[in-house]
Amino acid sequence: MKVVRSARLGLQEGSSDKVYDVDLIENDALPGEQRFVVNFRYGRRGRALREGTKTATPVVREAAERIFDSVVVSKINEGYRRLDGASAAPVASAPDSQGASDGRARVLLERLDQCRRSPQQPPGLDRLLWRVGEVRLTAATPALLDIARRVGAADASYSLVFALARAAGADAVPALQDVAARSTSTMVRDLARFALRSRLVGAAQQATDIDQELPAAIAQAVRARDAHQLAGAIIALAEQDRTKVGAILATLAGLAQHDTDSAPVLAAAVMTMPARPPYLIGLRKLYKYAEMADDAALFAAAAHRFETAQPMYRRRPGGDGRVWVPALGARVQVGWQRGTPDPRVGLSQATLFYFKRRIWRALRKRGDLGDPRFVELAAAYLLSLRPDDMTPPARWTAWVRLSNGTWGRQPRAIGPLGRNWTASQLLYRHAPEMTARSGSMTFMEIGEHPAADEARRDDAFPALWAARPDLALDLAARSGCEPVALHGLRVMQADAAFVQGLAGEALGRLLTSPFAAILRFAFDEARNRLARGSVDDALLVALIGADLKEARQLAVDRIDREAALPWSSPALAQAVLTARHEDIAEPILRWARDRRLAAGVGEPLAQGITVWLLAQPAERDASGDSLIRAVRARLSALWSARDMVVAQDVVLRLMEHPSPAVAAAGVDMLALTGVDPATLTDDVWRRLLGAPSPEVQEAALALFGRNSDETLTRHAPLVVAFATAPSTGLRQAARPLVARVAARDSALATRLARELIDSLFLTPPDDAYAADIVALLDAALPDQLAALDAGTLWRLLQARAKGAQLLGATVLPKRPFDTFSVRQTARLGNHAHLAVRQWVMAAYDDAPARFRAEAADAVLIVESDWPEITDFARRYFDAWPPEAWTPETIAVVTDSVKPEVLDFARHLLRSRLAPADVGAQLTRLLEHPSQSMHLLVSELLTQDAVASDAAFDKLMPLARIVMLQVHKGRVAKDRMSAFLHGEALRDAVRAQRIAPLFTDLTLSGTARDRSHAILALRDIMERHPGIVSPVQRRPVAGKVA
Repeated sequence: MKVVRSARLGLQEGSSDKVYDVDLIENDALPGEQRFVVNFRYGRRGRALREGTKTATPVVREAAERIFDSVVVSKINEGYRRLDGASAAPVASAPDSQGASDGRARVLLERLDQCRRSPQQPPGLDRLLWRVGEVRLTAATPALLDIARRVGAADASYSLVFALARAAGADAVPALQDVAARSTSTMVRDLARFALRSRLVGAAQQATDIDQELPAAIAQAVRARDAHQLAGAIIALAEQDRTKVGAILATLAGLAQHDTDSAPVLAAAVMTMPARPPYLIGLRKLYKYAEMADDAALFAAAAHRFETAQPMYRRRPGGDGRVWVPALGARVQVGWQRGTPDPRVGLSQATLFYFKRRIWRALRKRGDLGDPRFVELAAAYLLSLRPDDMTPPARWTAWVRLSNGTWGRQPRAIGPLGRNWTASQLLYRHAPEMTARSGSMTFMEIGEHPAADEARRDDAFPALWAARPDLALDLAARSGCEPVALHGLRVMQADAAFVQGLAGEALGRLLTSPFAAILRFAFDEARNRLARGSVDDALLVALIGADLKEARQLAVDRIDREAALPWSSPALAQAVLTARHEDIAEPILRWARDRRLAAGVGEPLAQGITVWLLAQPAERDASGDSLIRAVRARLSALWSARDMVVAQDVVLRLMEHPSPAVAAAGVDMLALTGVDPATLTDDVWRRLLGAPSPEVQEAALALFGRNSDETLTRHAPLVVAFATAPSTGLRQAARPLVARVAARDSALATRLARELIDSLFLTPPDDAYAADIVALLDAALPDQLAALDAGTLWRLLQARAKGAQLLGATVLPKRPFDTFSVRQTARLGNHAHLAVRQWVMAAYDDAPARFRAEAADAVLIVESDWPEITDFARRYFDAWPPEAWTPETIAVVTDSVKPEVLDFARHLLRSRLAPADVGAQLTRLLEHPSQSMHLLVSELLTQDAVASDAAFDKLMPLARIVMLQVHKGRVAKDRMSAFLHGEALRDAVRAQRIAPLFTDLTLSGTARDRSHAILALRDIMERHPGIVSPVQRRPVAGKVA
């Protein structure tokens, strides 16, 4: 005897530490091929192990191998891990050898033959038939047909139909037709009908009559290949008649078998259906049918629905059969729901777990057989996972008995797909740090582990994955789940030859991934290829459209170095012209302007661009319209010679596109073909120029501008209409046309200038209107602006309308400095436009004698609100000699109420006022309302200055204001008080008027002011005894001894 194979497995969970050993032993002493047995030992580590056998009698080598692998796999599924250093993947995960396949087939055929010879149906027949169907044992066809004949169509089992369809194929069609017609089981009958429509029967496949077997709305959605429409039609059917949904889904599954284009549409619609009545029955059928037919798309969609579903209810042991259904908010007798055409309750927790186990079992059995369809089904399922199917990674600790016998905390963790049974098995089945979780087929990480090597493979059946790196590419490029995408990347990276042979288009798909590792892989591969000098147009197309900025820059650098690029091929040229990223807009426009199209590229490129434009949706967002505008500019630069070749009917289709941006591009392309605008009919012009979209009108106007001057003059009203249109783009586009028309017809130019100027006094249609019209007048009608008289110009400058002001500010700098009087020029110093103010300052500097001669008008400029004018005026007037400052001129400044002007006025009075003029100025200042002038007034107070009664009459109200102020104006108050005190002592008449002011001051103000007022009243009464005052002098009473 000798040990052919052995496996040592272990399981550590909490305080449990189990081992399980399996041996495949050959007994050389036995004759024949049946000399192999499978034994096992199990128990706790360190203790005596119990022994057992899986083969009561010796079997052939192939059967023993299968039993050995089955035991190992079953234990691994329970959470055991290999302890003997062998790969965690069982040998059966690789494709079977020819010998193993032959041995399996021989055993299955022998067992089938035994069943055929048995007078009664053996108890394990259905299991055997199911296994024959799984293996797809074609050699079993005669036996299967014989069994079908003996069992009879009415009593055919589900497993028999499964085996007939998968193993016998087209040879089983008569038997399947008999079952479909006579079976007493609805489930078996439906499965047989589907088998007849599936690809399993080859050329005998029956087609689905879409019009006869599907409602009109669903049939229309299928023909339109619109998953959203199909899902809506099925939902509408469910609202009308819930009992038909399951049958319709089964019919659609059959349709997808021969109409392969409808399969992804149905799968996408299924992804929107909850695993709840009335969809539940249909979803169960879809899964079973897809499992039988190896239909990857439907298998993935149906499996996804069950894998991500939540149970509708949980059934407890015992009880009266009633369960609580949260969705219904009631307790329901589940038994009454079974078998009804429209059940309201379905998908218990037990059923859901059954389907989850069945999904993985279907995949695992194919993997065990080395069936390449395993990868197709697994990849389709992984691709069905969406980002919202992931859950946040979780970490926690559990109290467990440690290896040293003490209790302690044990770290545990699950990843984003840690609750997905099938994904866990596919991605982490052989991860050494993973441990099976009780009650499910998922894994958790126990303990602290270093970060795993990025290239490490933990997936199930890696040998089968290695044979399909193309599907791994799909996972890496298309999946939105990072664990799935990285699995695809690892499979690809393990196949260096596949990576080297990746087309540029494939790298482009990888460059669209949202995951850094995949982007880094694709970018590094692209950079290495370009560094080796291999210029692949497909690679450049991928790079130029990549979301990764570094990738786009890589393409730009490569194209910049080779002058023939990017207009060397239609595909690359179209990708560059339609690139959407703004950071490469400048080099693309530069290439279009500086580099020429290669021979033979222009016509197919133009056709490709038209197809791209026609495919644009009617409604686009702002970024989409912006891209089309950029494409239009690039096309104009590339076909600057106007030699584009595009069929006229295609251009007309573009111009009739519902998207204004596309229609405008069509007009541009019409112009780039070099068409003569004069050959276009008036109907075409009316349709283009009268389009509701300003964008189309602008493009049409550019084409219209290619007409001769004579033609434009005939259409002068139309040109003027566009020049004053509500759209700023139209107004700007019409500007050169107006110039051409005006150059040919001076009378029209004069009339147009008058109308445009008058429009500037009205409310503009938009904010840019005034600037556009002024620019139009300045560029197209300069002679008419130069002919404007001073009165009209002054009206423009003084208008309240901003457009009129802007035009005046545009015209004035071109006029001589003596256009307006000194007073008008000074008033313009407060104009809102800087150009006007600069002209005013230049006018002052140009003729100082003129402005000094009319000084009273010239100083009006100080009233400007603009700081630069105020500073200019102060510097300018400081240079005037004292004799220029007549009282009238100074009065203009001092009459202002603006603080900055008053500051300048005080400076003038202190530095320029002649002594003889003080009286006249003081009279004006006494009437000034600003408190800032009080101090200056107190400086000018002299006996001569107020000698007249009129001046004194004006002084008294101001004196009351100044002297009754509280806590401010101390210097002015003291000066005013002292001056009035002296005047009262000098003149009895004035004392009569001054005494009441001091009397009032004794009743308010500060103690200092009251004291001064009392003393002033004392002196006044002593000097003028006839003046009566409430304040009287009293003798001081003598002190009492």
